[in-house]
Amino acid sequence: TIQKFLGEGSLQDLINYCLMYISQLTLPFKRGTFIEFRTGMLNVSPVGRNCSQEERMQFYEYDKDHRFREKFIQALKKQFPHLALTYSI
Repeated sequence: TIQKFLGEGSLQDLINYCLMYISQLTLPFKRGTFIEFRTGMLNVSPVGRNCSQEERMQFYEYDKDHRFREKFIQALKKQFPHLALTYSI
């Protein structure tokens, strides 16, 4: 599991950083459930997992110009270079 792989301390550091980063984004909308814990991964969504399919498509188009996901991944790699993780947002 990702919890065993990272350890509780590193996992909480990662989750806290993601929540802090998302809280500082100004997006067209945010809908909640920004991080979903799964056995082998964390599912991170800047707009929230509770958004509608239409809102997901709107964010996809908006992100093409603003590159929120790309910048988020760069920030994670910079903040956690010691963690052997692959990032996809």
